[in-house]
Amino acid sequence: MTAQDWQEQVQELLARAGRMKHGEAKVMALEEAVRLADTHADVELAFEVRDELIDAATFGGFPDKALVAFAWCRGQAKKNPERFESDMLLWKQKWVVGRLDDFPHISRKQIQDALLDIEQTYARVDAGKRAILKLRYQTARDMGEEAEAQRYWDQWITAPRDHLTDCQACDLDDEIDHHIDLGEYAKALAKARPILEGRSRCAEIPHLTYGSVLYPLFKLGQLEEARDCHLRGYPMVSRNRDFLATVGEHIEFLALTGNLARGLTLFEKHLGWALDHASWRDRFTFHAAASFLLAQVVTEDRDTVSLRLPKAFPLHQSKGTYAAKELHGWVDAQARDISVRFDTRNGTDRFQKLLERTRGLLQDVRAFPIDVAQESS
Repeated sequence: MTAQDWQEQVQELLARAGRMKHGEAKVMALEEAVRLADTHADVELAFEVRDELIDAATFGGFPDKALVAFAWCRGQAKKNPERFESDMLLWKQKWVVGRLDDFPHISRKQIQDALLDIEQTYARVDAGKRAILKLRYQTARDMGEEAEAQRYWDQWITAPRDHLTDCQACDLDDEIDHHIDLGEYAKALAKARPILEGRSRCAEIPHLTYGSVLYPLFKLGQLEEARDCHLRGYPMVSRNRDFLATVGEHIEFLALTGNLARGLTLFEKHLGWALDHASWRDRFTFHAAASFLLAQVVTEDRDTVSLRLPKAFPLHQSKGTYAAKELHGWVDAQARDISVRFDTRNGTDRFQKLLERTRGLLQDVRAFPIDVAQESS
């Protein structure tokens, strides 16, 4: 293959990826382009392609691939600052650092070191502190450090915006999550209004928000609006594995409202994502919701369920018939195992509490059917 041939192939792969929506196919196209650039030792082209790969992997559900690509680019920028512009990596560093605690094998020290590194990096370019305070708040919250999370929240929410601050829609969505986490459902919904009414949006908003508000709406008895958020929100996230946790929130809502058949359809469709998703936190959310759903199936004295589950599923049955209790036991064990992994790393009981919260939902179930007529209206 001549230089012109493989370079043209890389450009074709880049162009093809540019026409694709975020997802596995886009990531695979860019990975092939990276392979070609690396094979021919074209470091500048490899940097360019990896820069695109970080975006595609971050928003396509492959945070591990984004981390690896970012580390390579950051290393090149440090070795050859005159050759590679490090400022273009500033936004991507924020994305990557914000996902580090999704991986329980990454230690607390590694995460804290990464937070300190990005804080120092942003200080060197005279960025404000808002983005860093948000990262520190979210990390402390996710690790179950409640007092520390509240301290960073108080600083983040009042810090001025700057050129490296997340967009207003993303910040608003994160504020909503904070209030939900504290059980402040009315406050969460009040802040969600600009998003739910279409006045504030971005690439991932309202996709995430529609899933987040389902439980607050349910708890406040606003079932019609919750149903509408499900019907509008689920199609937005159904084709991108980056939204695995949000799919879990939709499954939880369907289980809460007694729509078990619909919930099982979502479980069947998305279990494949959960089996190999790099984000263990997103896996946890999905499996915990699936455990709640299947617990209700068992409670209804259904011995078996008919599902087309992936061949990679450890309990796969070629005929598609599964013992309900065995299926529930498997997903429940997954959620428990992941909670232990995180709580062991974090040194808190954050994930055990999340699991207990999900198991307690059986007391809240309230039938509210979602029928085909409502879906098409």
